[in-house]
Amino acid sequence: MKREQFIAIISSEQESLRRFLLALCCGDRMEAEDIAQEAMVKAYIASDRFVERHKFSKWL
Repeated sequence: MKREQFIAIISSEQESLRRFLLALCCGDRMEAEDIAQEAMVKAYIASDRFVERHKFSKWL
């Protein structure tokens, strides 16, 4: 996956990830943001293994 593709996918998926993590962290916004950032970095590192027929949200 190219960098531009990753950015486009993250742009569309990150808000739902952040909402999910905020609920999971009982409203602790700082903790949720830290986890979201770590997940996105890990997803970027693994993005070369992404298969387009799968949902990207499963990689986060």
